[in-house]
Amino acid sequence: MSLLQRLFRIGTANANAIVDKMEDQVKMADQIVRELSENLQEALNAEAQIKATALQTRANEQKERTAASDWESKTNQLLDAVEQKKIEEAKGNELAAQSAKSYQEHLDAANKYATDATKQEAAIAQMDIKIKSLRDAITEAKHRTEMIKSNSKVADASLAINKALSNIDTDGLMATLDRMEAKTTATQFLADAHASVAESNMSTEQEINKVLASTTSSSALDAIKAKRALAK
Repeated sequence: MSLLQRLFRIGTANANAIVDKMEDQVKMADQIVRELSENLQEALNAEAQIKATALQTRANEQKERTAASDWESKTNQLLDAVEQKKIEEAKGNELAAQSAKSYQEHLDAANKYATDATKQEAAIAQMDIKIKSLRDAITEAKHRTEMIKSNSKVADASLAINKALSNIDTDGLMATLDRMEAKTTATQFLADAHASVAESNMSTEQEINKVLASTTSSSALDAIKAKRALAK
């Protein structure tokens, strides 16, 4: 039994409950489209058979009407022959009666075929309407299935992101970063303090050398500037 048949057999309310319990809505949507397409193919095959039957019935009707017309013509020919005294009256009337009987039998058969063909053609017209409706349903189902697939991808991605975020203590992480920054700043302050202490503990000679080094650097710059001036 197909998925669609199962859903329709158990009723709308229960069907909705089953749909809600299914884990893969995309697969279910694809299955519905496949089954609708299979139903369409079955309907087209059935319609083709009915159309073939209707065509054959119309052909049989035409065949019987042709035969009836032939027997009607023969009956008239026999009656003309009787009237013209070409054949004996009793014999002619007997043959004409048999010919007329054949005419009526073929005419009745033709009318029966016509009635059957009309019913078959009406059934075909109804099937055409249902097949069109089925085609429209398939088109809509395909469109909605694509939407389900698209929405499912978005929903799965959102779920994954939300799960990931729910496992992260954002406030805790920020607090940790704050502590790390504070520790780094404190370390830098400590380094600066040590440098300051080192300078304050320099001997007189070290301090003189430091000043002279600075002065030498300035004197070297002044010498280059003087040389540039002479060059001009």
